[in-house]
Amino acid sequence: MIIGTTVNSRYDIKMLIGDGGMANVYLAYDQVKKTHVAIKSLRYELSKDERFIKRFKRESAQVINLSHPNIVRIYTVGDYKDQPFIVMEYVKGMTLKDYLREKKALNVQDSIFIMKQIAEGVLYAHQNKIIHRDLKPQNIMITEDAEIKITDFGIALSSNEADVTQTNTIMGSVHYLAPELARGNIATERSDIYALGIIFYELLTGTVPFKGEGAVNIALQHLEDEMPSIKSENENLPIELDNIIKRCTLKTPNERYGSAEELIADLDAFSREEPVSEYTKEVELEKTMIIPNLAKEAENLESHALKKPRVSALNTSIAISYTIFLFIALALYLIIVIFPANYITQEARIPNVSDLTTQEAESAFRNAGITEFEIRVIADEDTPSGEVIRTQPAMGTRIKTTAEVLIYIAE
Repeated sequence: MIIGTTVNSRYDIKMLIGDGGMANVYLAYDQVKKTHVAIKSLRYELSKDERFIKRFKRESAQVINLSHPNIVRIYTVGDYKDQPFIVMEYVKGMTLKDYLREKKALNVQDSIFIMKQIAEGVLYAHQNKIIHRDLKPQNIMITEDAEIKITDFGIALSSNEADVTQTNTIMGSVHYLAPELARGNIATERSDIYALGIIFYELLTGTVPFKGEGAVNIALQHLEDEMPSIKSENENLPIELDNIIKRCTLKTPNERYGSAEELIADLDAFSREEPVSEYTKEVELEKTMIIPNLAKEAENLESHALKKPRVSALNTSIAISYTIFLFIALALYLIIVIFPANYITQEARIPNVSDLTTQEAESAFRNAGITEFEIRVIADEDTPSGEVIRTQPAMGTRIKTTAEVLIYIAE
């Protein structure tokens, strides 16, 4: 695309705002909607591959219906002079990668604030059967208000083929590559969760856990090396966050968090200074357990006893072992079933209250089951007095119904 031209008699191309191994991104003005948009155009060499173009269009179309505050909105897919492009929401800000280059490691509070937004966007996509496949800070935008917007949803599957010839794309993605993807397996939701763990590590430490020369070298580290501790970079970081990251990045997908929702729950628990969930390897539970022969053990003990009846020693050993077993079973039942059931906190999603009055917003929040909210009045020239400007956390975010939400009203 040429700066200064009008694409399809609608989009005025203003300037180049990003480029990568797969596409260029331009700032454009939409003459119909009277607003700025971002246009991502495939690189010329890729636009000649018919198979690639078909997948690009099909998978881009899948994410058009995604609507979440932490996902860049896709408006349409089109062609310009046989070159496919995507029209999307224009986000005024920078990539999370550039943000980290400026800020280095973030403090714990800011890291969790950003991580929760990323996880919320990923959760929403997974609930709509969309897997990102290429989560990395380069594909995440952050605004001046620290609002997160994930981009390139659903497109990364197509980029896998292009990566074979696009070295920069490989090097940008391999730092966040799940082991199963390095082996050539199909991506799943837990592949995205692995990438979330790597991103969280980078937010807290300012660096990626696996480094080296060449994509193959780094991919092998994902496959073979133990995930390093964040405490090796900063010993003052909480061990609970280290455990959360390691739960995200376990080598076997089934051992990771089952969903982004479980990750969010642990982040919330840490913020409330509550224990995060403990993990027990399923594979260990599935292994055949060798149970000692209690009668045999009792006989062995009896042979060393002095003039004690055989039946008495055997019965005593069995009775003691059985009693211990019952106590353990009861304790596990209380820990796994009873106690958690008494402490389950309901969740709700913050309703869209944009442009509503204070009274209407309060009613919408109560209908959603959220009762802990605070009204704050601030100056805003673009919003009529008495109407909602925004909320914190953002509208559409899933929260515990006991969590407090700030509602900002125009003065």
